[in-house]
Amino acid sequence: MEFKLLLVDDEKPIRKKLINNTDWAGEGYQIFAAANGREALDIIKEKGIDILVTDIQMPKLSGMNLIEEARKNSSHLKVIVISGFAEFEYAQKSIRFGVNDYLLKPFRSEKLLDVVNKARNELIKEKNDEQRLAVLRGEISSYINDHKLNIIYNWLIDDQFFQHQSLIMDRIDLNAVLKRGSRDDILKTVNKIIEELKSVKLNKEKLYVVLNNLILESFKIIKDLDYEAEDLMEIINKKRIEALDYNDLKEIEILLKEFLLRLHDLISFSPGEKNAEIISEMKEYIAANYQDGITLSEMARKFNLSTGHLSNLFHEETGESFSDYLNMIRLNKAKELLKTTDDKIYQIADQLGFNDAYYFSSWFKKLVGASPTTYRDNINLL
Repeated sequence: MEFKLLLVDDEKPIRKKLINNTDWAGEGYQIFAAANGREALDIIKEKGIDILVTDIQMPKLSGMNLIEEARKNSSHLKVIVISGFAEFEYAQKSIRFGVNDYLLKPFRSEKLLDVVNKARNELIKEKNDEQRLAVLRGEISSYINDHKLNIIYNWLIDDQFFQHQSLIMDRIDLNAVLKRGSRDDILKTVNKIIEELKSVKLNKEKLYVVLNNLILESFKIIKDLDYEAEDLMEIINKKRIEALDYNDLKEIEILLKEFLLRLHDLISFSPGEKNAEIISEMKEYIAANYQDGITLSEMARKFNLSTGHLSNLFHEETGESFSDYLNMIRLNKAKELLKTTDDKIYQIADQLGFNDAYYFSSWFKKLVGASPTTYRDNINLL
């Protein structure tokens, strides 16, 4: 099965590298490209794009606005953001749960292929899940009809109801909210769920099913972190659930917020020494993998924290931003290689994870004030 991949960047040399540095056709992708957000949005509407890779800063329609508009046309669209270190923190804070991955320029083509393949695997899993559900519901429908069961079971085979419920789950990323989100993210997510429920006007029985499915899905997510069933069951306020008026969305909203906040608190990292330990592990990981185009979102997933929280934590513990620290590590390594080896500039660029020597030279000069060649020629004068 071929997947449709759209690559968007307003800088022509970078756009050409995105297109040509990977054998996309051989990897199973049909490629589309756009030079700005407006052009990209037209392609998404016309071609039914599966995966979008986009820069943040672009003319006509920014990457932020492109993602927002694209989501209205395709709830299943997978999005990967690329950005320079100058706007990376902005990208992390501004796009919370609508993005599947981030890449910080410069990055290797192999890294881009990895995150695109990861997004494709998520699409395949979603499609397989939908097919299994369709088969199951077909079997349930036959059983209900054969046994002439009461009409109360009809929600099990109500296509419109399942579409509404799937839409709600598509528009929230419960996994990211619970594992990496803040308490404020939890509250915003519940507000979003309630707005969706208001818009589709489900009856009491269907609201009951949606609420129970949300609770079960939350438990499934947390169970993956090796918590015991009894830990999870203690979080449920059984009396509240039994006494809940399913005709009152305000009651459902309060219960959901209480439940998800307690679940979030269960898995939250403790402050103090634990924070220092996280940052220490991050530094070790950066030192070992700085050449692979690692990102803050990758670190957030690794430590089950939100990108915003991890960004603030890193700054509090080190006194500098993640992107500045990463650039410092790469810059120091670049200086070391220029001083201690006779490697060509393009060889050093490759060792640091840059796709081409020109971009590396531009990056180095921006940070140091001199090109790599000039720096090397004047080392004894520095």
